[in-house]
Amino acid sequence: MTTIGFIGVGEIASAMVEGLHAATETVAAPEDRYSFLLSPRNADRSAHLAATVETAEVCDSNQEVVDRSELIVLAVLPQQAAAVLDELDIPADRTLVSAVAGMATDRLAEHLPHSPTIVRIIPLPAVRERKGVTAMYPASQAIEELLSHLGGSVTAADETMFSTLSATTATMSAHFAFLQTITSWLVSQGWEQADADHFIRGQFVGLGTTLAETDTPIAELVADHETPGGLNEQLNHEWMDEANRDRLAAALNAVFARVTGSAD
Repeated sequence: MTTIGFIGVGEIASAMVEGLHAATETVAAPEDRYSFLLSPRNADRSAHLAATVETAEVCDSNQEVVDRSELIVLAVLPQQAAAVLDELDIPADRTLVSAVAGMATDRLAEHLPHSPTIVRIIPLPAVRERKGVTAMYPASQAIEELLSHLGGSVTAADETMFSTLSATTATMSAHFAFLQTITSWLVSQGWEQADADHFIRGQFVGLGTTLAETDTPIAELVADHETPGGLNEQLNHEWMDEANRDRLAAALNAVFARVTGSAD
């Protein structure tokens, strides 16, 4: 049984624990399962996980998490990471899996004097349902195997490429804002908010299923969902025109600059 320690137990850490537990709780061989050690940070969430996941336990300190774990997942806010690492003694034979956004490997290494293995990941909330594809850098067979239980992974060739994937994760709230704008238009036409939300949820859940259950290239999905001269084509061309595409690309460039520390 592999022991994974979590330093910082927020939403993403919780999603990973619940996803990994659900993926392996019924396997026959105990060595293929995971046990989880949780830091006392975010005590309420840690206590909830320990109460609902039979192989999870809350440690008395972050150092205890390190001492008893084979893999250590660092899942704290970027502004907290340096201070948290400086309080820890992480041996060279451990693997630190960093889910800290925007903190490059060399910056992490500055706070790890024993030079443990460092692997960066970008887990998303969908790992709870084992449907999240997680970005990883550098390649690691052990971490790739772990992520296979959560929906799979893609490995970046270098840290710059890893950061491009990090930038695209900033589009999630904009996706919901897009749906919010559509429902607001329906409300302006006389619909009740609850009915508008209900209808739009149903419309886009179906599209999510298409993404989850096919490997059709996304560019082809655009064409598959519109006919020449049809309503979908009209809205796509009138709204997602070249100017709006350029604005989205510029916004992603700005996020990428922030993630890589190259923003002015």
